[in-house]
Amino acid sequence: MPSRDLTLWTFFVAGALSVAILLTAFLAALLIAQRRRIAVEREHAQRILTAQEDERSRVARELHDDALQRIAVIRHELDEATEHGGSEMAHRIAGISGELEDLGTVLRTAAHQLHPSVVEKAGLVRALGALAAEFGRTAGFEIRLALPPADVPVPPAIGVAAYRIAQEALRNVVKHGGVSQADLALEAAGGTLTLRVADTGTGFDTESSRAKDGLGLIAMRQRAEAVGASLAITARPGGGTVVTATFPRAVAT
Repeated sequence: MPSRDLTLWTFFVAGALSVAILLTAFLAALLIAQRRRIAVEREHAQRILTAQEDERSRVARELHDDALQRIAVIRHELDEATEHGGSEMAHRIAGISGELEDLGTVLRTAAHQLHPSVVEKAGLVRALGALAAEFGRTAGFEIRLALPPADVPVPPAIGVAAYRIAQEALRNVVKHGGVSQADLALEAAGGTLTLRVADTGTGFDTESSRAKDGLGLIAMRQRAEAVGASLAITARPGGGTVVTATFPRAVAT
């Protein structure tokens, strides 16, 4: 090959390699920037959810330490008043006392829903069992459980996220499903944790505004994304709904 042609070929190859190196560097920088953006967004979402949980805990403490204590004092005073009143007054006071007892039950349930301390104290498995029992007690709803026999150790953020997603999914079944029972399952395999809530109710169109703009569904997606989990919702009108959340066993960064 003549020296002139060799020089041109060498120049062409060098130029092509330079372009390839620049393109590779650009793509690598773009990928790194995208990963950083995702990490920042996830961290921001987690901060928001943590702030929400802190506020829920504060309100729960206020309910327990203030409202419930006041109800207890009022009931005690009513019991004392019953001893000094006539039979008609005693009957009326007993009715008021019963209403206060019901109100106390409602407030205790609300406090528990706002701050699921059982997740921190007893673990996710027992917390989900308690959640199912709560739906049975307050809504007359049957939750068929398929949970691991022992607790599954997960970071607190993932435990709370799984609990909240299960809670919201079950609320949706009670509110929209048109059935009186649902299935709640939790499975730990390898490095993942899978939560599944399923029902055979009315279902819905996944392309509808409810699916895209519903606050409950949006909240579930945000909770999943904040801990690096994936959320899949399978539904069709008249064919029931399945909510599946797959979590890493550690918080993704």
